[in-house]
Amino acid sequence: MPLNAGDLAYRITIEEPTESRNDVGETILAWSTFSTVWADVQTMSGREAERYGLVVGVNAYKVTIRYLSGLKSSMRVVYDARTLEIGQINEKDRKFFQEIMCTELVAT
Repeated sequence: MPLNAGDLAYRITIEEPTESRNDVGETILAWSTFSTVWADVQTMSGREAERYGLVVGVNAYKVTIRYLSGLKSSMRVVYDARTLEIGQINEKDRKFFQEIMCTELVAT
């Protein structure tokens, strides 16, 4: 399945976790930009679930990008003020593009 430039209509930022120290020397998790790329973003499903005693909305997305070396499931996608957790990365068409399966947790 060829991927056309016109299919990649959304600008996304892929962030990677970084550790730093606060004023009292504690390790804190921060996020830094790994790459900003064009993508196709499709909503796959939505449901409600209980997490830590709270009811949350769980939305599933498929994000398609041109192949990006170094992409890991520990990273996250920021798209249209949403933060999506990467669950799975599928390389397609001989590493020409990648499908990133993501979830978004939304407080209800």
